[in-house]
Amino acid sequence: MVDQSLQQSQDRERDRNARQTAEALFAPRRPLPEPIRDASAPTGEPVRKPRVLSVSSTAPYPRQERLAATTGPIEQATPKIPKSQFARIRAWRRYGMTTQQVADVYGAAVGEIERILRTG
Repeated sequence: MVDQSLQQSQDRERDRNARQTAEALFAPRRPLPEPIRDASAPTGEPVRKPRVLSVSSTAPYPRQERLAATTGPIEQATPKIPKSQFARIRAWRRYGMTTQQVADVYGAAVGEIERILRTG
């Protein structure tokens, strides 16, 4: 009997908690804030305050300017394509990719891709 009354007490507590949770879930939400009205706007139309962040002008750092001046034009180094990728390049060409498209994928020169295709 003690077990049965304990069980009933626990069931009532569980039901009470479930009811409180459900009531909290479906309780009315707090009201939305009133839109800001501007005196210059026509009457009756709410005007939203714009949320604009100002952008500060960014000047290059002095060190970057010195480096750019001393190094001269930047030479584009062609990345070395690993030999393990040669079969993939050949497969792409076989299935319709152009040499230019393959070169774009690897960031390499077209001549480099053509050299790889000739060696295999």
